[in-house]
Amino acid sequence: MRNKLVIKLVLLGLVAISFFKADIGLAQKAKSRNLPYYDDRNWRYGFQLGVHQSRFQVRHDPYFAANGDSTTAIYPTWSPGFSVGLIVSKRLGDELWNLRFLPNVTFYERNILFIYRNNEENPVSSTFEATYVEFPLLVKYKSVRRTNHRMYLVGGLTAGFSVGARRQRLNELALQTTKANLEISYGFGWDIYFDMFKFAPEIRISHGIPNLLIKNGNAFSNNISRITTHRVSLFLNFE
Repeated sequence: MRNKLVIKLVLLGLVAISFFKADIGLAQKAKSRNLPYYDDRNWRYGFQLGVHQSRFQVRHDPYFAANGDSTTAIYPTWSPGFSVGLIVSKRLGDELWNLRFLPNVTFYERNILFIYRNNEENPVSSTFEATYVEFPLLVKYKSVRRTNHRMYLVGGLTAGFSVGARRQRLNELALQTTKANLEISYGFGWDIYFDMFKFAPEIRISHGIPNLLIKNGNAFSNNISRITTHRVSLFLNFE
């Protein structure tokens, strides 16, 4: 009887040990690193898809403040757009720093509404539809990697050039802007390491620096002294 009890205890112990080892193996597998040497590379490449909401920032001219004509209000509206681009990333010494070059094609639609004293219920919209080739140059600073995740910050400059703007005539029905822009860009994101690639959703905010307004003396431009851009974007990065 005693021998049978010993045999049963030994068998029970072996079963418990086997289950314990299996649990350890699963835990180790769950905590294993995907792409463990990914951040050791000097150069990395990928592509990105983006959607955004953008608008113009408008500064009123003294002519508007002096009530020079029947214009009573001028305000820009938010409009959606999207972009597609490439990713070129260069490691800067420490693995926590990268220099990123992100050439892309971005599609914009921006609107400015003009409200007049004699027709307040029917504002006049000045619409800008354009395709831009943009060249963001950003510095990326990353947190310490936690298994397959890490957070990061980005910041830098974005130069853009219009290649498909709708032609605007120099008359009283057109408001014109220049075809080149420069923006300060900054944001944050989340690197997620998978078996075959790294995925990173990123929020980025951009503010235009130069004045885009072309002062051509028409009824619209008389009321405005400065136009700059403002944009909030969501990018999906695949590297």
